[in-house]
Amino acid sequence: MKKPFFWTNLFLLIGFSASLSAQKVLELNKSRLDVGKRRFNITQVIDMRFDTRRLGVARVGMGNRKEEMVLSAPLPTAFQQYFNAKLPPEADLPNVVLRVSRLGLWEETTLIGSEGARIAADFEFFLQQGDRFAYLGDRKFRFTEGLGSDITKYHDDNLRAALQAAVDFLQDSVDWKTATALSANVTAGELVQRTVPKILTDQDLVIGAYKNFTDFRNNNPRLAVQIEEKNGESVLLIEGKKGKFRRAKPDDRIWGFCDGKNMYINQFGTFYQLNKMGENAFEFYGVDYDKKMSNTAIGAGAFGAIGGLIAGSMTKSRHYVVDWETGSFLQKEE
Repeated sequence: MKKPFFWTNLFLLIGFSASLSAQKVLELNKSRLDVGKRRFNITQVIDMRFDTRRLGVARVGMGNRKEEMVLSAPLPTAFQQYFNAKLPPEADLPNVVLRVSRLGLWEETTLIGSEGARIAADFEFFLQQGDRFAYLGDRKFRFTEGLGSDITKYHDDNLRAALQAAVDFLQDSVDWKTATALSANVTAGELVQRTVPKILTDQDLVIGAYKNFTDFRNNNPRLAVQIEEKNGESVLLIEGKKGKFRRAKPDDRIWGFCDGKNMYINQFGTFYQLNKMGENAFEFYGVDYDKKMSNTAIGAGAFGAIGGLIAGSMTKSRHYVVDWETGSFLQKEE
């Protein structure tokens, strides 16, 4: 007599977790910056990301509900307030502009269910000399924290670690004794001029499989592919050892592929066509396999293997938008 009660609550839980739409606000003000004897000021932050609306996607709660990660203010404001609080400007120190050309946070789920909170950040630094700027260098920061079952809490720490890496570069990698002799050949206008990703500007799409989202953004697939028609279905073959082609498998870590005309995103071995929407967004209609795995786990935990199969099969196809900075995706509000 108890089973109907459990089934009802199970699917209410699945439906409830899928229906919520919220945001995870990342906090910066609780941490410190380790600098030592400081040799610079950070007086301006420029957001050069092509999509400045969000930082990425977090999975929250037992149902791995997807939420947009955002800051409490636009990125230049939030970062500048943080630097001003932790590194108050000093009149006798050189002024530096921090340019953020990429910043994305996301979570990676393995086939066995463990997760990692990931961050990818690209920073560039410019020394202000009057109304012009000298290039000081760049710092690329890649980091994974967690690898547990609930790693949402690590995103704040990862963001602060990225900003610490930016400060470390300025403190340890710049020769401040000779920096003032650098050629200040960058104008204020050039400093804020964005570089448009090639996937949005190239006339021709390159055929092949993308190993990651960066390959997709650069229109630069790194794996040769062939398309095989079998029983009325198209099967993706990728180049393996000794130049032989084999069927793509879920653990090949392929982000997607292009056949020269259309692009596709990979969700554990199933490929869904990507369509461009607006200036820089891509969409697809398919199943969120992270949600499917969560539903399967909930069902299996309550009712065993059969319950897991039933719960997983109830995961519906949805309309998703691909996050431009990370390659993660969010359900589109209809």
